[in-house]
Amino acid sequence: MIDKNAVARCFSKAAASYDQHAILQRLSSDHLLQYLPPSVNENAYKTTVDLGCGSGALLPVLAKCSQQLIAIDLSFGMLAHAQAHYQLTTPTYWLNGDAEALPLPSNSIDLCVSNLALQWCDDLTVPLIEVSRCLKPGGLMLFSTLVAGSLNELTLSWSTVNAHRHVNRFLSEGKIKAALLKSGLSVETFHVEIQTMYYSSVKEVMHSLKGIGANHVHDKNSKPTTQGELRAFKANYETLRDHQGLLPLSYKLAYCLLRKR
Repeated sequence: MIDKNAVARCFSKAAASYDQHAILQRLSSDHLLQYLPPSVNENAYKTTVDLGCGSGALLPVLAKCSQQLIAIDLSFGMLAHAQAHYQLTTPTYWLNGDAEALPLPSNSIDLCVSNLALQWCDDLTVPLIEVSRCLKPGGLMLFSTLVAGSLNELTLSWSTVNAHRHVNRFLSEGKIKAALLKSGLSVETFHVEIQTMYYSSVKEVMHSLKGIGANHVHDKNSKPTTQGELRAFKANYETLRDHQGLLPLSYKLAYCLLRKR
């Protein structure tokens, strides 16, 4: 079971460093917004929610197509960082909240966008049903999430070292599709792709995960990793260098656009 308080603490600690490490998040948010239907009106959506807003990178873009914004995040630290860094002319409300129990009235929002946040929920169906409750008829839910197979290089490198879990489990494509069906929302887009990042050292790989708060592993074995195990992991990872001498770290992402009928 996911410890939401631990997740929030990890992201709060990473708030100050998040933007300099969040290359994947920027790439995925740019790609995600390509699935947003074009509109003839500048303020096409009366109320837009950025669910799991993180450092707030999506907010300036969403402000251009919205009359008002609601930024929601589990982490107080992330909310404070975003609020301090973005002075938006569009009315914006900042809420500390959980995607599995949204602090919003039913039938109150027109668009909900969530970039790489819902993988921190125990059951993807729950936040999708919550968003469905809050959407007005015809409202849209646009989100990205990580899929099983993400961080495969980490899993592979740890696999011969010990049997402890070092990488979070992510839902398979089939389980994500099942959650979409259970949500009651109409699926307009479902697309999966792999995004590979490259680093010069194993230390840089791990630093990138810690820098965005994604180093929290659910149900991790309490026994500490020994120096010998860490050296073995690093040696395994070093064998994965490509022809340019760089270390890959792959993410499998699902992009979904849903509509409330």
